[in-house]
Amino acid sequence: MTDFILVRHATPDYSIIDKRHYRAFGNDLAPITKEGENEAQKVCEKDFLKDADLILVSPYTRTLQTAAIMSKELNIPFKVEIDLMEWIPDKTYMYDEYSKVVEWRKHYEENNGKNTYPEDNFEEKEEIITRVNNVLKNYTNYSKVIVVTHGMIINALTGIDKPICTETVHYTL
Repeated sequence: MTDFILVRHATPDYSIIDKRHYRAFGNDLAPITKEGENEAQKVCEKDFLKDADLILVSPYTRTLQTAAIMSKELNIPFKVEIDLMEWIPDKTYMYDEYSKVVEWRKHYEENNGKNTYPEDNFEEKEEIITRVNNVLKNYTNYSKVIVVTHGMIINALTGIDKPICTETVHYTL
């Protein structure tokens, strides 16, 4: 059985995104802060991470930076998996107002990941679980895999409410 260790990315810095007025998926270009760099280095001190075989990572800047630091510190290769991305607030990929994302996320949280409004088109909790587990199933030939991903993904898989940056959680399929 593979031990997947879920790691939430380090603290992001959205100030550059705000300055440039990026919208929608432009928010996902935010890098991590200097504090975030330190968080990513510090998490590598955990002994149970040192014998991992591989690091899987979401394609967002904040996760990529976190995984790159971890890869260097732990001397473990990493691989990008697009389906480890964050929750999809609009499956049409057409939103341009962050206020809508906030509204959809509130609806998601209030309804335990269920969409009860036909006009909304966000990814439901069960869809997240299926998407991520479909990726992880491809790595069950390893004994231990670190997965650098997002808070909502960790929440959907484990029920942990709002994991902090670089929090680690064991997960098995």
